Amino acid sequence: MSRVHSARNRDEFNIILTVLEQNRGIKARWIAELTALWALRISDLLSITTIQIDDSFNTGEFIIIESKTKKRKVITLTPHAIKLLNEIRTKYPHNVYLFESRYGGKRKPISRKTVWRWMCEVEPDVIKWRRSCGRLGGVNLGTHSLRKSGSRLRQQAGVSLEELQQLLNHSKPETTINYLDNNEQDLVDTFVAGDKALFG
Repeated sequence: MSRVHSARNRDEFNIILTVLEQNRGIKARWIAELTALWALRISDLLSITTIQIDDSFNTGEFIIIESKTKKRKVITLTPHAIKLLNEIRTKYPHNVYLFESRYGGKRKPISRKTVWRWMCEVEPDVIKWRRSCGRLGGVNLGTHSLRKSGSRLRQQAGVSLEELQQLLNHSKPETTINYLDNNEQDLVDTFVAGDKALFG
């Protein structure tokens, strides 16, 4: 399986959000924003219930146990998160899950596979946008791109490696370094440099 990429910068992240909303509606954008904001794996975000959210409005935070690592993670409600959660709860006041599926008749969250498909649909628009900015190369987007993008943009804003390691619940700093690394994409720039170096 090929490695998924993060957004290179905030402008590219906004392209992802905008295209998700255009293609799949506001719910897709909310999923992307909260996944990046809370630095969660998509399965953990999709398993959040509305009871957890409603209770968190009183405390300012809530706790999840990560499904992959079984580690405890405290999610703090920031002003942007509160704004989104209020919009979600107003639009879907009777949902059991924060992001509930409308298919199949059972109360269940949207599937991870569905969100992955939505992210794959965004790739051509990101490539088109990159080319309009003079950037070459492809992009491989998936649900994990959102968690990675949230971390990469925090790093660009000056958040330390140690803080990112803690946010992502990584045991070792090497894991976080590898996680933030975008060498595969950044290598594209060396090909462009080759054009100039070899052929003027």
